[in-house]
Amino acid sequence: MQQLILFISKYRNNLLFVALLLLALVRHSLKNPVSEHHFNKILSSASAEFQNFTSNWKHYWSLDEVNEELTRENSALKASLFQNSHPSFAQSTGYSFIPAKAIEYSYKKLNNYILIDAGRLKGVQEGMGVISSKGWIGTVTETTKSFAFVTPFIHSKGAIGARIKNKGLGELVWQGDPNKGMLTDLQREFKPVKGDSIYSFTRAVVAPPILTGIVSTVSQNQEDLSWNAQVDLTVDFSNIDWLYVCSFNRSFELDSLTAKLE
Repeated sequence: MQQLILFISKYRNNLLFVALLLLALVRHSLKNPVSEHHFNKILSSASAEFQNFTSNWKHYWSLDEVNEELTRENSALKASLFQNSHPSFAQSTGYSFIPAKAIEYSYKKLNNYILIDAGRLKGVQEGMGVISSKGWIGTVTETTKSFAFVTPFIHSKGAIGARIKNKGLGELVWQGDPNKGMLTDLQREFKPVKGDSIYSFTRAVVAPPILTGIVSTVSQNQEDLSWNAQVDLTVDFSNIDWLYVCSFNRSFELDSLTAKLE
């Protein structure tokens, strides 16, 4: 069916010419002025409908290309977005964002996964963070030339550092619900409250801090009086599409400095 549509789209002008020629021959064979008038109306209507049909189908099949182009343009704007709106504890250094489409993923397993259509040829490397417009997704763990495997937050090994602005650092862990996480080990002097925003907090080379969830309930550990917070995740892991792989622009410089300190 798709091949037929592409054939019509490609040769629509030739097909239109043949159709008009046939109609012209029929009209010429008619001597009745009334019949000729009716055929003129039919001819004009058919021409308009045919052009509209082929134009609509051509537009339909080009939507994927348009969507990909818009996504790439959006990735170019992503860096400036973080520069202007990141929380005060975010790194001041810049990032590049590599757009990638999630072509396969799971969210109901103990160890979920995401497969994206961007690999080493596009600059994706193991250890890079992956985000979406909604928040933290996970970390690249394996790559090929054209694809990459992402370990998402909803994985037995998907825990990350996270913090509430001005309220200390904790660990955000997943406990089985694809819509929720648990922020643990917040110091007792930094009591979270319902509605607090949770930001990811990873190494600079992984990703910048990004909104990850909202505190829904709070509890206190009776042994050390640290705080735990139930978090509603901002990402819907059952419905993911376009993602962004974070590339730290100064990783070589940072790695060189770190090596000297070791």
